[in-house]
This record gives sequence, structure tokens and C-alpha cells, in this order.
Amino acid sequence: MGWTYPHNVNRKQLIAQRVEGWERDTGEMLVKSTCLKHCYRGGVFSGVLWSVWERTFTNNGVEVQPTERWIQCDLLRCDQGSWGYKDMEESMFPYYFSCPLGYFSEVPIDRYGGNEEWRAIVVEHHRRQAEKRKCRAIII
Repeated sequence: MGWTYPHNVNRKQLIAQRVEGWERDTGEMLVKSTCLKHCYRGGVFSGVLWSVWERTFTNNGVEVQPTERWIQCDLLRCDQGSWGYKDMEESMFPYYFSCPLGYFSEVPIDRYGGNEEWRAIVVEHHRRQAEKRKCRAIII
């Protein structure tokens, strides 16, 4: 719910930490989370880190639970020289809409779930941005 500020990291280091995969052996299964792709959209002191994650559950190489995928939205900001983040994911309906449209094909709603209403707003956001760019090109 709040912000997390790791000790003494710059933006590049924070992004590297946020997209680093991990795995855990529970004894019954191996749980592995992998960042499939990511991008940063923002400015010098704040922005959004978008990422697509996949989590697998295997036992001796055999899938024991369905694979999960989701779109992650990490808000990043610099406060008094320290970089921090607030993590959210698609099902939480983040009020940020710059998610790359290509991420939707990586996480199809019919297979992995997601938030249809949020995705529709993201599509509309990108349509409006394209319209603005088109209008600027006509003016110039």
C-alpha cells in the first residue's frame, strides 16, 4: 500500500532489482517467477515500470499447477536522492494507462485473466495519444 525505498540504489539499479526473476523450492514443487519483458515510461525523477511476469509450478520438470502470467505496474520515483517503488498489478486497476499494447498479447485475458475494463482504457489512452501526435504533425 505504501512506498518501498531500498537502501542506496539509483533508478537503473532499482529497475534491475524489480525485474530480477526468482525461484523457490517448497519441497513439493519448484516455483519459478520470470520477467518476460519490461519497459520504463517516464521522466528523470518519476515514471512507471511496466513488466510481464510468468510463474511456473513444477515437480521434477512436470507442471503441477497451471502457469500464471500477469502485467505488473511499478510506480518509481526519486525522493531526496533515493529511488523507491510502489508495486501494483493489472487486477488492482492501476490508474496508469501507458502500458504497452503488445503486453496484452503476452497475457491473454481468456487464458490468464486480467482486467478488461482497465485494458479498454489503456487502448483508448493509446488511441488518444496517436490522435494528438497526428494533430501535431498536421500543425507542423
